[in-house]
Amino acid sequence: MNGEGSAERAAGKSRKLADGDDLLRGTAEQKLGGFYAITFGASLFAWDLAFDLGTHRTIFYYRRQELFVLSLVVLLSALLLRRRVHTHPWVLLFFLPPLVFQLARLVIPHPHGEVIATVDRVLAVATIAVVPVVAAIVVRLLAPNYAALPGRRLKVTVAAIVATVALLGFLTGYFNDHFLTCEDFIVAGEDPAPNCTHTKP
Repeated sequence: MNGEGSAERAAGKSRKLADGDDLLRGTAEQKLGGFYAITFGASLFAWDLAFDLGTHRTIFYYRRQELFVLSLVVLLSALLLRRRVHTHPWVLLFFLPPLVFQLARLVIPHPHGEVIATVDRVLAVATIAVVPVVAAIVVRLLAPNYAALPGRRLKVTVAAIVATVALLGFLTGYFNDHFLTCEDFIVAGEDPAPNCTHTKP
């Protein structure tokens, strides 16, 4: 009897706790539409990218390939769906550097010589330079609900949360020796960060 009474009291407390709380009742997402979906997805991507940048001071090759794939999809869709997708030609120019960079590496895998190496560096810089524009357009395509969020405050809140997560991801990666060990990287199948902590002699 005492056990049943305790269970009922606990269930009653849980119901009272959830009353009036959108997070506990799971109704916050319904009220805010795509806010949480966009923020969760963008924050996870931003953390991962910033953490890698913090640990290894570079953007890994597969991220560069993802940029190539995204650019290729946008360019091909604009070409093949030109009757349905109306865009200015100059907008598509932002998607060319990742594509040209990848194709150049296909033709010349390991650039040697001063001129070729210079062209390779220019393409690499151009690819990085167009990332903000490419990212902004891809976000609009992948998360159309972002533009539909009511009011500027919600849009700014999404950007602020993602930026905060990215900053924390970078700092966690930069100071990875406080959070992880070299063995953690190895178990995950990654190269240990240069400043990681060894736990085994």
